[in-house]
Amino acid sequence: MINKNLRKLKFLLIKLFRIKENAHNVSLGFTLGFLIHFIPSFGMGPILSTVGAKLFKGNPIAGFISGVALIWLFPFLFYLNVVVGETLFPYGIFPSAAGMPSHGLDAGIHLGAVFFIGMIINIILFGMVVYYLIYTIMRKYRISFLTIVKKWEIKK
Repeated sequence: MINKNLRKLKFLLIKLFRIKENAHNVSLGFTLGFLIHFIPSFGMGPILSTVGAKLFKGNPIAGFISGVALIWLFPFLFYLNVVVGETLFPYGIFPSAAGMPSHGLDAGIHLGAVFFIGMIINIILFGMVVYYLIYTIMRKYRISFLTIVKKWEIKK
C-alpha cells in the first residue's frame, strides 16, 4: 500500500515538474490548490483546487496536483487552524463575562470564531511560504528535481 502511494506521488511530481508554463503560474496554481485544504470542503477539494487555480489565472493542472497529492493533510491543517486561533484569541472574539464560554451555543460560537481566525492567518502565512518555495523550485531547480524524482526506485 505504501509503495502504491509512493508511485502515485512520484507520478504527480513528474507531472508537476513537466508543466510547460512559467514559474509564477505553476506556483500560483499549486499554492491555491494547497490552500484549499485549510478550508473544510467536504470532499470537493481537488475540484475546488482546480477551479480556484483557473479563476486566479494560475495553472489548473498544478492546482489539481496539489489538491490530490496533499489531501491527506486536511486533518492536520484543520487542527492547526484551531490551535493558531486559540493561541491568538484564547477567549474568542466575544468573550463572555466569566471568561471561557460555558454553554453549548457559546462554546460553538467560540470554536467557530477561533477556527475562522486561525484559518485566515494560516492561509496568508502558508500561502506566502508555499508560493515562494514552489516558485524558487520551479524557477531554479525544476530540472534537478525532475531528475531526482525520476531516479527514485519504488519496489513493486
